[in-house]
Amino acid sequence: VGALPEGLRAPARALHDMLPAPRATVWWNSVSDSSAFPGALVLGDGEDPGEMLSRTQAALLRGEHSSEPDLGPDIDPAPWRGVGPYGQGGKGMTGGVPYGRPLAERAPDRDGLELDQLAVRVGPFFPPFPPGLRLELGLQGDVIQTATLGENAFAGGEGRGPAPASDADPFVRALSEPVPVAELELARARHHLRWLAGALVVHGLDALGRRVRRLAVEPTPASVTAVRNLRRLLERTRSLGWATAGVGVTGTALLEHVPPGPVARAAGSIDDARLDDSAYLALGFRPVVERAGDAQARWRQRLNEAEQSLLLAGRAGASLHAAVGRVESPYGRLTAEASPAQALIELVPSLVAGMEWGDAVTTIVSLDLDPEAAARPLVHVA
Repeated sequence: VGALPEGLRAPARALHDMLPAPRATVWWNSVSDSSAFPGALVLGDGEDPGEMLSRTQAALLRGEHSSEPDLGPDIDPAPWRGVGPYGQGGKGMTGGVPYGRPLAERAPDRDGLELDQLAVRVGPFFPPFPPGLRLELGLQGDVIQTATLGENAFAGGEGRGPAPASDADPFVRALSEPVPVAELELARARHHLRWLAGALVVHGLDALGRRVRRLAVEPTPASVTAVRNLRRLLERTRSLGWATAGVGVTGTALLEHVPPGPVARAAGSIDDARLDDSAYLALGFRPVVERAGDAQARWRQRLNEAEQSLLLAGRAGASLHAAVGRVESPYGRLTAEASPAQALIELVPSLVAGMEWGDAVTTIVSLDLDPEAAARPLVHVA
């Protein structure tokens, strides 16, 4: 969907070649450059993507549409055949680098023992994480001992800058012009509900995720009752509580690095750019906060903010956002000089180090990361 930045082309082509035949690619709202997937079917203007996918799948299964060939060359990613005394691609009997891949090296674990630590790269297309997020991990079993961030694929390659922010984004527009408060708050509610829908699917609650996604399509002030009912339902969903309570806590030492926004407010901060806006103060705005600072508090925070946003939109009338030059975006305080999106991504290594893999996935999902937004050029206000 959309343009494919240079940094994601090679990983996307590799992912394509992992899919078993028969296979086909459909590109929706693509830019004119289709060199990354030369055989892709491009969705036309006004054409329904669901119908296109269904027709393509049926044509593949009936043999009416040829399966796409591999896009990459049929070669080993690293030379290894015949290398080493036994031809196994490594050194010594154990083969320090068999098949061109490093073996696990020993390193201290959290119990003070020396255990194998395997270097693993996750992303940029790991489904629970946002596209473009790359992590270089040192794993001992399912425990993350070390974590570093890989390059943001949306930052662009040589000669290619980051994709410009969409003019349709009301929070970006609010940096340079007055925007109706109702428009901003409905967009905030929509964003938080869409995030929640995806998070519920990660936790195995697919039916609930689909229900929330339908609610997020076009929320209105009248949707506030549905959001309240949803919150009561999720509070009674024990599996969600077990998976998120006490996980990914932003403790005191880390909290100073958390940018103002929903993640910080889930840990008790009351910092909110809307407090500096006379239009919001006239509506009686006060920040809602949670206290625990864990993954559970973060989904509660966003659901509470979605409800609050719908209420604000309902009574905002024609009020305009007055604090031009700064705005409270769904990720946090956005100004012409700084975006909270990159600061949230930079929290990941410190948060997940020492965690078991499942808790690390829960933590990363709860932060609502957006590598694409983090790579956007800063907006300059005249």
